[in-house]
Amino acid sequence: MIEGRSITTTVSRCRMIGLTEQVQRLRADEFGKELFTIPAFEILLDLYSCKSVQPRSLTSLTGASSASERNSQRIVHRLAARGFVRLHRDPSDGRRILVELNGDAAALLDRFFDRMVNLAAELLPDNRQQR
Repeated sequence: MIEGRSITTTVSRCRMIGLTEQVQRLRADEFGKELFTIPAFEILLDLYSCKSVQPRSLTSLTGASSASERNSQRIVHRLAARGFVRLHRDPSDGRRILVELNGDAAALLDRFFDRMVNLAAELLPDNRQQR
């Protein structure tokens, strides 16, 4: 069994989002960006964590992914086909495509991170069930 330091902090959704982003960077730093990639989740996480900076241009959003720009664009279009994001032309520059996180996708990510918070809370010594 692997043991480590005890966690004695309050866990919130915001902290869990930050932790997820840090874990993504740590994974890439330690194992390499090319070995373990999850570009669709990286794109969703970027849109979710940058709610105030929406809509985002498709070009700028592809930088959030570990995939190539072309593959990232394909992924964004697949996310749009599944209803996770909305795509529309920039009214001030018809060449730019803007991407926004769909409200249902934001709610799904809220639930995802709330469940992560609950899982983390179960690891805390005070919350462990007696076996």
